[in-house]
Amino acid sequence: WVGYGNTVFYTVCGTVLNLLATLPCAYALSRRDFRPRNMVMIFFMFTMFFGGGMIPTYLNLNSLGLLNTPWVMFVPAAISVTNFIIMRNYFTHSVPGELIEAAYMEGATELQTLTKIVLPLSKSILGVLTIYYMSGHWNSYFNAMIYIRTEEKYPLQLVLKNLLSAASNIQMSDYENPE
Repeated sequence: WVGYGNTVFYTVCGTVLNLLATLPCAYALSRRDFRPRNMVMIFFMFTMFFGGGMIPTYLNLNSLGLLNTPWVMFVPAAISVTNFIIMRNYFTHSVPGELIEAAYMEGATELQTLTKIVLPLSKSILGVLTIYYMSGHWNSYFNAMIYIRTEEKYPLQLVLKNLLSAASNIQMSDYENPE
């Protein structure tokens, strides 16, 4: 039950963090009046093609003090660049620019425009990305296997993997030492 509770916690907190990080970034880079948006998109896309590697990531998380904490399960992957691009393209092509202009003429701020106009028009993409993020966190066990050492913090998937490994070791020892 502890693993199940950990998985629910990692999934809920991770999904909320993912959406809170992805939404403002995607909205800002979907705006045509944001001049450096193409350069920023190049930086985001660069991370899709070239990762830092497992050892530098481990050393980075160690220096940040995130190893063996629940935060290591969702903070390092706060934004999925693929989902970010999907949301940015949705904002660019599906939310009318005239509607945003009208909001500015009425005196709306950027935050009001995002929360009262853009997000209500984007319920479908929010649902899709929520499912993407939730399934990713629910099925994630590799990060826990590398970064978490305490069994009380293991997600359900790692608990089940350890149970299967233990059962397989017991079966193998029965074949090796028949009595």
